[in-house]
Amino acid sequence: MPVNYTEDAFNGLIIDTNTIPTDSVEFGASLTNILAYSAENNKGITWLTLPIEKSHHVGRATALGFIYHCCQAHELTLVHKNQPAQFVPFIPSHTVGAGALIKNSAGEILVVQEYGMTGYKLPGGHVEQGERIEDAVLREVLEETGIKCEFVSVLGFSNKHPYKFGKSNLYFICELRPLHNHIQILDTQEILDARWISLADFQRDAKNSAYNHELFSALFNLSGLQPQALENNKGAHKKLEIFFANHKDGLL
Repeated sequence: MPVNYTEDAFNGLIIDTNTIPTDSVEFGASLTNILAYSAENNKGITWLTLPIEKSHHVGRATALGFIYHCCQAHELTLVHKNQPAQFVPFIPSHTVGAGALIKNSAGEILVVQEYGMTGYKLPGGHVEQGERIEDAVLREVLEETGIKCEFVSVLGFSNKHPYKFGKSNLYFICELRPLHNHIQILDTQEILDARWISLADFQRDAKNSAYNHELFSALFNLSGLQPQALENNKGAHKKLEIFFANHKDGLL
């Protein structure tokens, strides 16, 4: 019986753990066929999770180019990358994402539509390990829309659990100020469309999620936590980023 797999939303393959045989020769043959399909179809990452009772397959997998990704008490996950530079999400206790609320001089909001979505959302994405939230959200907006911005504040954040790999996800919503209005999508593999839209038009569009309707309305006229550079933030325990609220009189 062949080992089954599914295609994920990121052009990768996820091997069905339940179909992995006990026999190593049979497993190796199926894995070889899956990797051949992955290469022929320009897939990115192939994910393989081995339960502890099938850990004897690790040698077969690593011989075919799989590397370790993460380990839990009763299973080990390995990944295979067709391209050495292919990004593999890391596996901490939390992942971090950042989205951007960006308004132009006409009061319009910048929104994006990913492939597979029916509606629009804030531009943004994954904060890489060791990356500042400020830098990540500016980078993601540039990749998705081609618009350069400057960072203003953190308007809020959400916590989702469970998320990928059964971990939690912190999602920071940031206010950015656009330096121009011209849209040019750079990440054409992920982003189908990007546009400026009035809040009223966004809210009238039933294809946009009810959650995003509420989110956009709640944040539209807020000011948030602003980045701070503290004189004594140094040494072994230096913070990567610090955000403070404004004083009640409006002065920092």
